[in-house]
Amino acid sequence: MPMTPHPADSPPSETLWAKTVHVLPYLVMALSFLMTFFFWRQYDHSLNVRSQVVFKDRADEIMAMFFTRMTDDEQILRGAAGLFNASENVTRDEWRRYALSLSLDKNFPGFQGLGFTEVVHPKDLERHTERIRREGFPNYRLWPEGKRQEYTSIIYLEPFDWRNQRAFGYDMFSDPIRREAMSKARDLGEAVTTGPVTLVQETKADKQTGVLMYIPVYEQGLPLETVAQRRIAVKGYAYSPIRIKNFLSGTFPKMPNDIGFRIYIDREPTPAGLLYDSVADSHLELPENYKGDLHTTRSFERFGQNWLLTFESLPQFAQEQRKSQSRNYLIAGVTVSILLSVIAFMLRSAHAGAIAAAQALKESRELYRKISENSPAYITTFNPDGTLTYVNPALAHDLGKPQEELVGKSFFELLLPEYQGQVRKGLSTLSPQKPTQTMEQALKGPGDAVVWHEWTHRAVFDEHGGITEFQAVGQNITERKKAAEERARLEQQMLHAQKMESLGVLAGGVAHDFNNILMAIIGNVDLSLMKIEEASPITANLRNIEKAAMRAADLAKQMLAYSGKGRFVIEKLDLNRLIEKLHPILEPSLPDNAVLTLKLHKPLPVVEADANQMRQILMNLFMNSLEALGESGGEITIRTDDRELDRESLKDLLLGEDMAEGRYVVLEVADTGCGMEKEVLDKVFDPFFTTKFTGRGLGLAAALGIARGHKGGIRITSEPGQGSVFQVLLPTSEPPAQEASVPERIENGWSGAGKILLVDDEEVVRTIGSELLKELGFTTVLAESGAEAIETFKANRDLRAVILDLTMPGMDGEECFRELRRIDLEVKVIVSSGFSEQDVVQKFPGKELAGFIQKPYTLKALKEVMRKV
Repeated sequence: MPMTPHPADSPPSETLWAKTVHVLPYLVMALSFLMTFFFWRQYDHSLNVRSQVVFKDRADEIMAMFFTRMTDDEQILRGAAGLFNASENVTRDEWRRYALSLSLDKNFPGFQGLGFTEVVHPKDLERHTERIRREGFPNYRLWPEGKRQEYTSIIYLEPFDWRNQRAFGYDMFSDPIRREAMSKARDLGEAVTTGPVTLVQETKADKQTGVLMYIPVYEQGLPLETVAQRRIAVKGYAYSPIRIKNFLSGTFPKMPNDIGFRIYIDREPTPAGLLYDSVADSHLELPENYKGDLHTTRSFERFGQNWLLTFESLPQFAQEQRKSQSRNYLIAGVTVSILLSVIAFMLRSAHAGAIAAAQALKESRELYRKISENSPAYITTFNPDGTLTYVNPALAHDLGKPQEELVGKSFFELLLPEYQGQVRKGLSTLSPQKPTQTMEQALKGPGDAVVWHEWTHRAVFDEHGGITEFQAVGQNITERKKAAEERARLEQQMLHAQKMESLGVLAGGVAHDFNNILMAIIGNVDLSLMKIEEASPITANLRNIEKAAMRAADLAKQMLAYSGKGRFVIEKLDLNRLIEKLHPILEPSLPDNAVLTLKLHKPLPVVEADANQMRQILMNLFMNSLEALGESGGEITIRTDDRELDRESLKDLLLGEDMAEGRYVVLEVADTGCGMEKEVLDKVFDPFFTTKFTGRGLGLAAALGIARGHKGGIRITSEPGQGSVFQVLLPTSEPPAQEASVPERIENGWSGAGKILLVDDEEVVRTIGSELLKELGFTTVLAESGAEAIETFKANRDLRAVILDLTMPGMDGEECFRELRRIDLEVKVIVSSGFSEQDVVQKFPGKELAGFIQKPYTLKALKEVMRKV
């Protein structure tokens, strides 16, 4: 029987709608609060980013203003030094008139004075005093009194007011801080400042910290190429005393109250190096234990000193950056969310139907203000097609054209052709989400000169997101760019040298410890092979272990070669002959589609080098070029040449900073292969770096180490798809080659007798060494340190010889050797080390050592050394 619907029941659709209307206000409230929080976080983040950018720009501005003033000081002193260079004798009146012409108090506020201090030798002291007194100063004296090897007396100081007169006749060389700066200025021939000092002009009532800047003045006509020549030629110093508070008051007529800064003359912010504290010296009132939200530091070397500037934001900075807007933004958002929620609840109460509200967000165009016509920065506006609509006087002046002539022209026409497309492309990427962009551009200056500018472009958008205008602010960075490029080149060269040295030390140390481990493996294999039959089934396994250990020892030798501590047998060598002998070996390695060409310069000067190491360099470079050719084939060219290289020519050489000017033989291996990216070029000589699927990555690293060991260098040029060129430069040699020693024949039936002291801090080396010595017929006494070796030697005076490890903690092998020689001058000491004989023997001059054995050594090698000793 069908069921009749109950009157109280409602249709499912009506129930669903009622539920939707019931929860809708809660959904509106939740979404509105979430959106408010999201957009507030975005806005707060943008304020923080802007504050950081403004803070860093303000820090850069303060630093630039300070060093601009210091540079002005330097230029004044250079002008004063030039006065001496232009005149045989600068009189007091000429000095005064020069100082008056500068109008120091007007043009350089805070500049304490302009002085000259004369170098006085002890033999000329009395004549110097009489001369100054005759100039109208009967009470003149050089102070402080006392005998010194050299004096400097302040004889000119303008303005010659009561404060500066306090320094008249003062010997600044008597003060260590001033003497250090003056000596550095004299030796470098450059402007140098002191660290923080108290000027002698200071009084108890008005005392502040200061610095002094010096420029050396030399006698005319004397050579100045070397430090020694400049020390002889110096006749005095043009200098300026700077009272730092007065100096900075002139630099900042209104001291910044939004950013606090401290100036240190030191590498670290130490109290002793503190020169100026803007917060303390300006008596700004800050909350107790106040710490700014933003901090930054700038450090660099200038005027012969290490400068460190620290910056922190002050409460005024946060106020100026309108940080309170973030809170107001959040309050407004919460208020709107509450209102929306109230409206939603009211709609639900009235059952007025579905909520259909749409809120359109319009982007407001930011109204910008015209920057003052007197601004030193470049300011311009132009249309999207590049047509200039405004150019400020600073830009027109530096471009050498009237403002009226520039307006209406294209901004892009001001750029060099190669930068026009790049700038257009950069501007096209601007969007409402990223409306600004900063880039460096090269422009056409007066007389077709190339000037570098740094421009910050800001796009102005319409309500549809289209660009309506560009606003740009720029500055001339030509000099800064040149200085940065030179500084980057020098820093890169220094970092590369440090990296090579560090990696060399690491490789040498690893190879040394590696040899100790291999000592145990090779020694135990030797002993095991002696104690089993050749037909034993484990003989082959032991031979494989021995073969692998010897390959590991060869790897250690390559690591030593990279560190520059490989074993070299030096002889007088003609690289042409070496290449010609290797040619029949190299050519069969080439595939059918590759060619090897020799272009040898004849006659070629000889070099003092190890022939085996030179073969290794050539083989490593050849195999590297062969890998670069790949399946496509190509040409490998081996060239030789000799060149005269000066310091400029050595700049771009790896290890060139350690090479002396002179004549060099060049070994070049060039290929037409795939070439290398810059990232690969920067790492190509690093140990264990390789781009191959197989390989240890030591080939080129070992080549660099061998070049280092031969006092040479390497130059590499390569571009992707253009091939690579490796050049090895070795100094030429005139002295006769040393004869390589011929090893004596080993008597297989020889055996020893007697007691041997074996000293090594590695237990495994002592154990295997003892076993090997026993096999040779000796009795061993062991010691694990230098100190224990001395005591053991005293207690066993019947020892026939001592095998001494060179590298040990505490008393090392070298010190232990000296102590053993003091006890018994005839003691026979055999030094054992993982480093090469060449590096070890130079620590023991003469013929003091009885022998040397390099780890890891075999029973055969030990037998030969013991038989000789």
